[in-house]
Amino acid sequence: MGLIVTCEKVLEHARSLSRELEIAIRAAQAAGVLLISGYERLAAGQGSEVERKGVGDLVSEVDRLADEASVNVLRQFSDLPVLSEELHHDIAERDNLWIVDPLDASSAYLMQAGKEYPSVLIALRLQGETRLGVTYFPLTGEWFYAQRSRGSWKDGRRLVCTSDESLSDIWVEMNQYGASEYETEYFANLRKRLRSTSGAQLVTSNVPHSGVAVRIAEGRSSLAAAIHDNNPIKVKQAAWDIASPQIILEEAGGVFLNPQGNRTDPFSAEPIIVARSAAIAQRIIELGIVASIA
Repeated sequence: MGLIVTCEKVLEHARSLSRELEIAIRAAQAAGVLLISGYERLAAGQGSEVERKGVGDLVSEVDRLADEASVNVLRQFSDLPVLSEELHHDIAERDNLWIVDPLDASSAYLMQAGKEYPSVLIALRLQGETRLGVTYFPLTGEWFYAQRSRGSWKDGRRLVCTSDESLSDIWVEMNQYGASEYETEYFANLRKRLRSTSGAQLVTSNVPHSGVAVRIAEGRSSLAAAIHDNNPIKVKQAAWDIASPQIILEEAGGVFLNPQGNRTDPFSAEPIIVARSAAIAQRIIELGIVASIA
């Protein structure tokens, strides 16, 4: 009952920001219903049909059903094309479209690693710019969302990144590949530098999930940065993983940058530095340069 009340509150707030944001939240809710019921079946030992795409990379019938459910809602209210991870991933459009990840952290979901990891990610791009994003954690009932130039929010509460910390004070999460063969040299070297005396206070590699960016925006812990490895040979962070968390963190005041310090392009396969301040990101980028030279 609490989840329903929260969703209605979020829908009311989203409606005040834009009609499109309300549509995105309704689409995420449709996918979330399936993720909740699927998780309950997993917890009861009933399992799910699972396909292994690679080491640590799983997909199930729940992913596909959630994809279909969210896309159906978007198409009910909008004529724009939809790029989605499971069922509609081959479209050429890049400038005006919806972008959907119906179940981010699929492996964590299927392995029941924790309810705080799986999420539904939906974003809208118009004229080549991400205009809004929704990141919904259906198993915990948390809603993160943002509208370009109108702020970033969690359950109706404004998110604002405030950070005067140095790199030596913070926690950095390393979002690695399940299969080590795809790990980039940049990522491996940067991890070593971050775990040195010139690095971060805490460096971890927990369950890989794109929602880590909105956790950084939330600011409830010392988690202030994350590094996503991303190898063009085997893309780990695609547009459906990036677009929604990126706008949510950026609207809160954080950054998504590439190793050269430029803003992350959701359609470009390269490592990503996610941080709640430009200063922290810049220090990590400098460490990456030193690591490459060494």
